Formats: sequence, C-alpha cells, structure tokens
Amino acid sequence: MQKVYVVDSSVLLHDPNAIYEFEDNEIVIPYVVLEELESKKRIADNVGMSAREIIRQLDSLRLTGPLASGVKLKSGGVLRIELNHSSPEVLPLFYDPSLADNRILTVSLNLTREEKRPVVLVTKDIAMRVKADAVGVKTQDYYNDKVVLPPIADEIFTVALNDENVNFLYRLGKISAPLTLPSNACVKGILPDDSILPLMSSPSGQELYYNPPSRLGTWDIMPKNIEQTWALQLLNNPSVSLVNLMGPAGTGKTLLALASGLEQTLHSEMYSRLLCARPIVPFGKDIGFLPGEKEDKVRPYMQPIYDNLELLLRPKKEKDREKNSDSIVDSAIDLLKKKHQLEIEVLTYIRGRSIPNQFMIIDEAQNLSVHEIKTIITRAGEGTKIVLCGDPDQIDHPYLDKESNGVAHLTLRLKGKPFYAQVRLTQGERSELASYAAELL
Repeated sequence: MQKVYVVDSSVLLHDPNAIYEFEDNEIVIPYVVLEELESKKRIADNVGMSAREIIRQLDSLRLTGPLASGVKLKSGGVLRIELNHSSPEVLPLFYDPSLADNRILTVSLNLTREEKRPVVLVTKDIAMRVKADAVGVKTQDYYNDKVVLPPIADEIFTVALNDENVNFLYRLGKISAPLTLPSNACVKGILPDDSILPLMSSPSGQELYYNPPSRLGTWDIMPKNIEQTWALQLLNNPSVSLVNLMGPAGTGKTLLALASGLEQTLHSEMYSRLLCARPIVPFGKDIGFLPGEKEDKVRPYMQPIYDNLELLLRPKKEKDREKNSDSIVDSAIDLLKKKHQLEIEVLTYIRGRSIPNQFMIIDEAQNLSVHEIKTIITRAGEGTKIVLCGDPDQIDHPYLDKESNGVAHLTLRLKGKPFYAQVRLTQGERSELASYAAELL
C-alpha cells in the first residue's frame, strides 16, 4: 500500500537527495520546513550548503507543476508542499505553536486522522520522534543513509603456513597466497608451532607480504600489538593511498599516523608536507568565540594533534630532556610550519583546495558525513596519501550515528579496492587505566 511520508527539515539538511529515496510513495513537506530551510541557507557550512541544494531542487521541480498540488518525481513518487492541515487544537494543551517542530507535528497528526493511507513522519531528531509517538503519529528515522559494518572477525583472514612458506617469508618477505584474498587484507599467518605472523595481502590478493615488527619502527615508535603492526605496514606502504584506521580511544590511531607522516615527510622525503586536520565538533558545551588570530582560535580544537606531536618531537636524549623540553618542542613545531613541512588545519577551510604530494591525516573522521568524506578525498592531488582516524562508537555530531557516518559508508564502498586498506584496532595501549575505562565505562 502506498504511504504518505511527512519529511522533517533534519532529513533534508542531512541528505538533500532524500526526496528521491521514498520509491513510489507520496512525500509531504510542511510549509514550515521551507521556512527552516530558508533560515539555514546563508550558513557558511555543510548545513547551509544542504539547505541551498534542496531549495534548488525544489525550484527545478516547481517548473514541472505547482508544488502545492503535487509533482511527479523520477523515483515514481509524488512530492507536495502541505499548506493546510495545520489545525493546532489536535495537540495537547500548553504546547508552543511558534515552534517549528510543533507545527510539523500538527500537519502530521491531521494527515494521520484524515488519510486512509499510512502516514509516517520521517525525522532524524530523536526528541521529535518521541513527541510524535506521544501524540499518536507513526514515526521513523531516515534509514537510507545507514549501513552496518561487518564483525571485526570477518575482516581478518587466517592462513596456515608450512615450514617452506615460513622460510620464504623470512628470506624474501613474500609468498604466493594459498588462496585469493581481498586487496590489502589483514592476515594472520599460523605457523606450525601455532604462533602468528602478521601478514598483509597484496593489492591483487595473490601474494602475502611480511614485514617483521622489528623493522617497522617509525619515528622511534614500535608496534605494540598485531593490529598496530598491520597499521604501520599500511601507513608505510606508498601503494596504498587511502588508509582507514578505526578503533576506540587509546589504540594508537593518531600517534601511528603522525609518526608515519613525520618519518615519510622529514626523513625519507616521500611527501612534501604533513597535513593534519579534524572537524570542529566540540565535546560537551561549545566554548564560544575565541580571541586572537585564526591559529589561536583553532588551537583548542587541534590540541589532541599537538599532544601527539609533542610526544613524537620531544628530545630523546636524557641530557636534552633536562632542558626546557616544552620550548624545544614548540620551536620544532613552529620551524616545521615555517618550512611548510607541517600544516595543522580545520576542515572548514579545505573546500576548493588541491592537495598534491602530501601525507594527509584526518582525525576524528567519524564525525564527518558521507558528503564531507567525499569532499576531503577529492581534494587529494597526485602523490597524496590520506589517513582517516576515527572511532565509530564515539560520535559527537548531532545528526550522525554509527551506521550513517561517512567512515562507515567509505568502509563498505571502498573495501577491496587496490588503493584502499583498513584496520580496526581494538587493543588499547595508552595506559592500563585508559584501557579499563574504554572497556568498562
């Protein structure tokens, strides 16, 4: 049976193409949603861009017929702007009629009472779904943008090795794979004595490679577990231009990425610059406007990157540690910036850029939408390597979750491509206290 879907502004701002995802059903956009889109269109971020995009699409549909009467969509459904069904008496007493959410609820409830077809309010606002349920309106989340990541065990392959295989791996560093594997897959090589070698499949999946952990030391950082071994192999592999490191806090994602970036930028000079960026999505209450130049304003948001850089750039010799090591580290960071070998930036300023021959680290990538992830990756020029670091279980974005964020979509859409690889780190190495907190709290 055909349904009537009342679409909230949160859905349209999240996905401007959402109107084409309801098959042959009828889509109703309350007039107040247009007012909300109008109020957002001048915002200089992705919300404003989405508002402008959906307004342009509605304007093009307007040319095919009056929106208030309904126009046919290429998906087979019908879209119309609802001007009526706004009788406020259907809602409980003491509600605020000036709130846009309440006006959308009024339209939804009146349609529910009049339509013979099922009426469903689609919104990404959790509070809105609760209020709709309370007044008797069927409601649901917008599911078209959701994907489910496979279990970690399904991404790790196991291969039994005989003595001849082991000898070749130790001597040549590679063997022919006994079975065809996905590109750049994490493989546990099981030795005859049941010990494990951390292996990687080749981009073709036809070969297995082995780099001893003792040779993977990068900027004096050694892998502490098999997952970090896989991560460093991918980070140091120039043929893999997009690496996705996922895992909870304390597993070493950002530290390993920065260590590899510094090594390949400053020592081997494979890249001309190390570019570090992260989205500005504050945890908890926003601290508001900050004084100073752009560098001063973004420093609090970039502090996790500075913390890891301070650890990596701190003097290694005991006699140097006795000096003012903080000033030494600050001077080193400033020098790298002046030489244009290090750039620490917020993602707000990345649109329109072309970034060739750089080692690019995107921290807290789980707070990015699919469109934002696409925008970032399409900035990569010739010779650029991109590393995404994020924890899908720790999302601060109000309209994203574990199943709808950009990293989840990227994981499923690019899996198996020869230029892409991913590692899900699970073992915390920051400290015993941090590991227990991540597991138990």
